[in-house]
Amino acid sequence: MSNIMSTREFLVSVIDANVSADVTAKAVSLLDGLDARNAKRKSADSKAKRETAARREVVLNALSDVPVFADAIAEENGLSVGQVRSALAALVREGLADKGEVKVGKVRKMAYTIHSTVSA
Repeated sequence: MSNIMSTREFLVSVIDANVSADVTAKAVSLLDGLDARNAKRKSADSKAKRETAARREVVLNALSDVPVFADAIAEENGLSVGQVRSALAALVREGLADKGEVKVGKVRKMAYTIHSTVSA
């Protein structure tokens, strides 16, 4: 299996190699450009990011003190279960929602509630 080097790794190795000043300056310039493009891409407000934020708000508004399943939120709001689970995972990570197992028949399912310090 070959070890393929990323552009960043290549430029850093060229800079670290202490080759001629011109080559090092060019590598530094290219690395700065790469960093600038990556920063711009990361901070850009894309259509997908806006849609994700909107879904997250819909899911957050669907939560209350009563445990609810991801599939129920999805059905009520016309979203896919995967989209709802993704939003719920983010909300749990951010401390805005809580999750817990609920036994339904012989199956254990994850149920979600709004975090107790968050007002709905």
